[in-house]
Amino acid sequence: MSNNSGAGEGRLAGRVALVTGATSGLGQAIAAGFARQGAQVAICGRREEVGQAVAEDIRQAGGEAVFVTCDVADGEQVRDLVARTVAAFGRLDIAVNNAGLGAAGAKLAELTEEEFDSVLATNLRGVWLCMKHEIRQFQAQADGGCIINMGSVLGQVALATGSQYSAAHYVAAKHAIEGLTKTAAADYGREGIRVNTLAPGVVATAISEHVITDEAPLISRWRERIPLGRLAAVEDVVGAAVFLASADAAYVSGTSLVVDGGFLAQ
Repeated sequence: MSNNSGAGEGRLAGRVALVTGATSGLGQAIAAGFARQGAQVAICGRREEVGQAVAEDIRQAGGEAVFVTCDVADGEQVRDLVARTVAAFGRLDIAVNNAGLGAAGAKLAELTEEEFDSVLATNLRGVWLCMKHEIRQFQAQADGGCIINMGSVLGQVALATGSQYSAAHYVAAKHAIEGLTKTAAADYGREGIRVNTLAPGVVATAISEHVITDEAPLISRWRERIPLGRLAAVEDVVGAAVFLASADAAYVSGTSLVVDGGFLAQ
């Protein structure tokens, strides 16, 4: 990947990063973290006013950022997102495919077709569409690139309690993202394109705030099983994302970096 933009100092200086689903939560935090590390950042989401405010916050903090309205389940919008990123900053080096929908716990047979299709359209098809157009841009540049797909520990296990059932459609999408990551890493590694999954446990964000505050059975059980004794903070995940995007991870591809305080070790 080149280092030609001269955008400040930091582990990602000179890089151009695209972060989807960056109007709140982990996406917003990762975009801000990348900017602090010197990257020029394009962010996307479906809420224009909120997205513009997030980009302005990054600029006010001394970073460079643009916002593009995009529904990642729409291939033409994703194509335009990548094109506008390149138009703004000249190239693309790093992509974080974070956009996704949360899903309430329910048994598999209780899901409606609409619920299943809605989650899979954004959480799986959206990731595939983003990868497709990001990879094409990397190929056009012919000097590699880095993709980080936002997964979850629920991409490796299912978790249920007596009153909180695993959301099968959400779990299925996260498992499938692991497969997309591995196949893309294998298909495009010889072109210098690295692809990894970032798989956090429960993180205190807007999506999970209500179940954390209410001490839902799922959260209580989860916390009890974490060897480090706490849920993840947003910055725990940001630090891992910066690592995967940096030259320090130049030989890391096709794998899942789990950020769960040791939860899956048991």
